Amino acid sequence: MKFFKAQQVFDFVQPDWSKSLELYLVHQIFNYFPETFEGAASCFPNLDQNNNIGRTGMTLEQVVRCAIYKQKKRLTYRELAVHSYDSKMGIVFMKIDDGQGFKFQTLQENVSKITDDILYDINIAICKLAIELDVDDGKKMRSDSTAIQSDIHYPTNCSLLWDCIRVCGRILKKASYLFKEITVTNYQKSAKDLNYQIVNTQGQEKRIPLFKKMLRKQNRLIEQAEFAVTYLNKLKVTNPKIDKERTSYLLQLQQLLPNMRKVYNVAYRKEILNEEIPVEDKLFSIFESHTDCITKGKRNSVFGHKVNFTSGKSNLIFDVIMERGNPNDKGYFPQTLENVKRNYNLVPRDFATDGGYASIKNLTFAKELGVKNIVFTKSKGKLQNIVTSKRMETMLKKWRSGMEAIISNYKRGLDASRCKWKGYPAFKSFIMWNVITFNLIVIAKVIIERLP
Repeated sequence: MKFFKAQQVFDFVQPDWSKSLELYLVHQIFNYFPETFEGAASCFPNLDQNNNIGRTGMTLEQVVRCAIYKQKKRLTYRELAVHSYDSKMGIVFMKIDDGQGFKFQTLQENVSKITDDILYDINIAICKLAIELDVDDGKKMRSDSTAIQSDIHYPTNCSLLWDCIRVCGRILKKASYLFKEITVTNYQKSAKDLNYQIVNTQGQEKRIPLFKKMLRKQNRLIEQAEFAVTYLNKLKVTNPKIDKERTSYLLQLQQLLPNMRKVYNVAYRKEILNEEIPVEDKLFSIFESHTDCITKGKRNSVFGHKVNFTSGKSNLIFDVIMERGNPNDKGYFPQTLENVKRNYNLVPRDFATDGGYASIKNLTFAKELGVKNIVFTKSKGKLQNIVTSKRMETMLKKWRSGMEAIISNYKRGLDASRCKWKGYPAFKSFIMWNVITFNLIVIAKVIIERLP
């Protein structure tokens, strides 16, 4: 009987790593190379000598491990909190002490403190470790860009107007309960009906009267919101609890008002005046206002941000570039080579990209930097690839197409095609956490292949 109880305890503490060898090897990488995540310490000024973070009790290593485990298992923070209490593998991997566990609020708060710049440096440290372990040597690289979606619905002028009216109306209604001087006229029901009518009405001429009604409601609500902002800004409240709510409503309205004005302006110019609106003037979401419209060739537009990945022969992602707007791929080429040279002190011998990066300027830049084989899958005009042989050119062209498989594996394997984190800083952190997780899995797979 005593042996049975002891065996039960042993089985609970020791997970069956055979079901996830990759996770076990990532666990060992952090054990033997803790310096890979120590750069994140700068995000926590209240660390003590034991790397404990304030009163939450989490260590720096636990924060990084929790984030990696979350992305690898494709969990929400609530699900991650459950795993920190009752998952054998999760408890050991995240180094949770007996009976410790963490609430999802604590996990989210600490993970979100690590900025994308720090994560970029952590990824560099992981790639350098991969070079030391002979997983990759950085002599052969390929690059391609992709679009990662923001967590928004498809933007139309009527849906954006409806979003503004319902959100602003809700905030004003809540504020009017506490502060009786704030009056609000509820347009939510009528605006919802108008939105339905516009969606189901064909023909621009028939839609114009409906849009005019919607715009009038939007304008009246903007006036009410402006009055509420002026009133709340001047109001002096002695009760701390009420003053906290006053500040909250004021901040929400101040953030929403510029977006409401912008949505009104774009909808009026497009739907009433029938103007062509430049992309720079448009707003695609009042919730994720940083969202850009990404168009690539004849493909459907994607609402999110463009990301450029650079990978080695082991599929390790060496470099990531994230920029606002919809930049041309040609600009990524020299920036990528400069980043690789600065971060890893090396110049790749072979570099392959698709035709979108091709230009004589880029070809000259790579040649002067010391790249021997420079291949674009499509040559334009007088531009000719620089290679040591025709066979090398053919091989690099075929090898470059594997970059699309890496991006697909990154998106599908880590559920990273759509970012559900809020705000642009969180968007960049989401990309980098997934890149770090992806690279650790790549290193683990190479080590598994070498095992007898």
